[in-house]
Order: sequence, then structure tokens, then C-alpha cells
Amino acid sequence: MRTTRVIAFSVPPEFEARIQKHARSEHRTISEYIREAVRHYMGLSRFETAQRAMARKAKQKGIKRADVEDVIAQVRKRQ
Repeated sequence: MRTTRVIAFSVPPEFEARIQKHARSEHRTISEYIREAVRHYMGLSRFETAQRAMARKAKQKGIKRADVEDVIAQVRKRQ
């Protein structure tokens, strides 16, 4: 029994060529390359969602970007 599923999608020929070139340069199959790209995109999407939620909470509490940057600078000085 297969442990993977096949998903088909279409891309313009020039994009396919770029995908193949990048996959080859990383010594990966196209499937491996696409899986990693999707994992990366999904992780970035989760990060951006969390970032927006934290920005809303900070705004509600009156915390400004400069306040956060000041705290980060203080922590970095201690390291």
C-alpha cells in the first residue's frame, strides 16, 4: 500500500524549467523539492498568522514597535 498520494497541478513551461533547475541544483527529485516548498510556505503562513495575532494583542495593550525593539536591544546587550 502506498504511503503517499499523487497530486497533479499545472504550471507554465518556463516555471517548470525553473523548478527542475532548482531541484537538480539541490540534488532532489521534483517531488522532494515541491514538498519542501509547500512545507516552507505552510510554516511561513503559520508564522505570519501568529505575528498578526501578536500585533493585534500588542496594539490592544498599547505596546508599540519601538517598545519591543527596546526590549530586544536590552536582552541582546546582556548576552
